[in-house]
Amino acid sequence: MGVELKDRVAIVTGAAQVIGEATVLKLAERGATVVGVDVLADRLSGVMGSVPGGFAVPMDVTDAEADRRLVQDVHKRYGRVDILVNVAGGILGAPAGIERISIKDWHRLLDLNLHAPFYLSLAVAPIMKAQKWGRIITVGSGAGRSYSRTGIVPYTAAKAGVMGLMRQLGVELAPHNVLCNVVSPGMIASPLGRVEMERRTEEERAAVYSSIAVKRMGDPMEVANVIAFAASEEASYVVGQTLTVDGGHWMF
Repeated sequence: MGVELKDRVAIVTGAAQVIGEATVLKLAERGATVVGVDVLADRLSGVMGSVPGGFAVPMDVTDAEADRRLVQDVHKRYGRVDILVNVAGGILGAPAGIERISIKDWHRLLDLNLHAPFYLSLAVAPIMKAQKWGRIITVGSGAGRSYSRTGIVPYTAAKAGVMGLMRQLGVELAPHNVLCNVVSPGMIASPLGRVEMERRTEEERAAVYSSIAVKRMGDPMEVANVIAFAASEEASYVVGQTLTVDGGHWMF
């Protein structure tokens, strides 16, 4: 079967965003039926409308009950749920530094970046166990394995938590052929990433690129390629790992 995903049913959150959209397109290219989820209904509709057989579900993944219903509905519609890719995440405009972050910011970022992947994993686990096949993949960050260069405390904590969550679920679910991993992007050429780089001086940009072995920002599809691998049969011996896609950034 290799990296092909024919007859697999995938749920991708954050599907209207940069890495989420690339993931939707890549999984569909490999043959999967993809259910895209995002709060940005119009943008989501545009993404999923370009995918044969794609199905859009506009919703907030921080709602645990909505997540449970989503998974039940997908299972009822297709008869199976094979792949969950938790892409939805972000900093939600939170400030940097311990003295500037609010309790509200803390909970908002943990809800999106850690609690939502847990809610969805909780919902798909029984289905995948019964099928004796499944892949749960959560998008992480270098902030989770080291520290956040943006200095946003709850984001760092949430992404570290995601790595622990996937390791623990990996141990529990692997005997049922349900494999859990993290794919951790580096500096990706998203609109936000480009704006951030443009704000820097030429010297600052040079310093950033000097800390990346390949001397460039990554393309979203380069992350999606690794997610597709982790979702495939070729990743049958990969469990509880963080697959870092950062051009060698965190070696420095």
